[in-house]
Amino acid sequence: MISCATMKDPSPDDYLNEARELIQSEQYQLAKMYIDSVKILFPKEYSKIRESMSVMREVSFAEQQRTLAFCDSMLKVRQNELPAASANFVFQKDAEYETIGHYIYKTQLNEKNYGRTYLQTKVDEKGRLVLTSYYCGSRMLNHTRVKVLSNDRVYAETFEVPRDGALNYSFRDGHLNYEIVRFNSKSENGVANFILMHLNEPVSVILEGKISISYKMNIQDKQALKSAMELSVTLSDITRLLSEIHLAQAKIEYLIQKQAESSKELQ
Repeated sequence: MISCATMKDPSPDDYLNEARELIQSEQYQLAKMYIDSVKILFPKEYSKIRESMSVMREVSFAEQQRTLAFCDSMLKVRQNELPAASANFVFQKDAEYETIGHYIYKTQLNEKNYGRTYLQTKVDEKGRLVLTSYYCGSRMLNHTRVKVLSNDRVYAETFEVPRDGALNYSFRDGHLNYEIVRFNSKSENGVANFILMHLNEPVSVILEGKISISYKMNIQDKQALKSAMELSVTLSDITRLLSEIHLAQAKIEYLIQKQAESSKELQ
């Protein structure tokens, strides 16, 4: 590993100096190999082993700085994309009852669709997709599952979501029955992706309960789903990048503290 002269055996300092040069050239994995070799090849050189631990923290510090720079750069890109991605959405949040708000496509706002049976797609602030089945009709279905079916009889279906009286519930208004069933990113079970794959083809939506009914999904609701999924990707990336930035910052602070403690011990 050491490319120095062969007139003498390499010393711990040779390995550590080589590791430091590799850190400067951002070859962090190779630098770690040189640092690990000090403990393996010189098990009784206790002071050099302690020094190697300090150099290993330098590697970790450099790695976290690189991660931080990359995430900062990507975060700016994604945040710049957000206005365009959310342009056709309305952000709604009830500060009294909700800790997190949702983006809802303008054509799918509840007040514009009262009395309609349809699939609403919305996205929360962290980028999580929520698929909501709204039903309005003369009969009570008690539906707890949604299936989407293409013309060639291929289908996808959600997991069953029982009514809980809170997020998933039903009520009667005059002679009409209303049912609302929400499916999160886990319980929707690939239904959203299935619809996206059949964006330009007819898709039947089947509400499955004690009574089942079906209807054709219209192009406006498909477009809302497509836009919601694109917004979901943008918001999910922003959420992930912010989390990685906070983690990298915490690790950097920890490494600075450990290096300061190590310097005091060596004095």
